[in-house]
Amino acid sequence: MKFHYSLHRLSLAKQWQKDRFRIAFFILIGLFLSAVIKWLLPQLTHGNITGGFTGMLCGLAASFWLTNIAWLTFKTPIRQSDLDSVLEKYHYQQTEQGYYELQIAKYRRFKSQRIYISNDGNDITLEGPYNTLKRIINHLNK
Repeated sequence: MKFHYSLHRLSLAKQWQKDRFRIAFFILIGLFLSAVIKWLLPQLTHGNITGGFTGMLCGLAASFWLTNIAWLTFKTPIRQSDLDSVLEKYHYQQTEQGYYELQIAKYRRFKSQRIYISNDGNDITLEGPYNTLKRIINHLNK
């Protein structure tokens, strides 16, 4: 069965409101890797550091883009049990607070990895990482 849905990424301001630590983490990693590329790598090699900066920025941008917080609205009815089975397949478990959290070590968790489900009558809305929501859509449309 094909599901009709809409999938949208949140703006950077809303990303900051949802998970400040993740954005600060990306900025600090970028600064740290910039320092390594700028001052440490030229001591070890005689290569061009422009390639290092380009690779670092592309990697961080792709990682940030794929893990952006997004919201997914299903326009067609979907059973909660179907949704629960898909989330369980991707190692998400429901917490006491009502959201779904990835079952990994606590130091590797970000708030942006959580999936929140809200049901407003006709539509079910999920809020979580873009790449996971995209995989949920692909799994449900099989």
